[in-house]
Amino acid sequence: MVQWWRGQRFQPKEKVSEPRTPGAWVLTVRSAPLRYDELRQLVESTGEARVYFGEALAYLQGEAVALLRIEATGFEWVRRLYDWWQVAQLRDAVPFDVRFYVRDREFVGSFREDQLEELLARLAERAPRVERAA
Repeated sequence: MVQWWRGQRFQPKEKVSEPRTPGAWVLTVRSAPLRYDELRQLVESTGEARVYFGEALAYLQGEAVALLRIEATGFEWVRRLYDWWQVAQLRDAVPFDVRFYVRDREFVGSFREDQLEELLARLAERAPRVERAA
């Protein structure tokens, strides 16, 4: 028996790296790495969306980004995120964007390039939905 062993064996928590809510839209959000914690809190603030996978610092095509994969039953969280983004643009000296993708790579739109209502309509139209469990 190992002498330095104390307590119980390590039991990893259940990892949920896939969407589970039937009928939820699945999309990906990319933004500045420094904004990861704020983004995650805002996404989950309304209870309509859940981050099922998040990475505070990812490198995609040579660009450092915060990556959040989200399952959402509604889009009120996008409105809150947009309001926060507008205030953060005025408050901070470093501008940044929040970009939305479906199927991880298909660009749908961003706050800087699109009107909010147009973006919401495109997200609802193009984002895939979680299949019902069989």
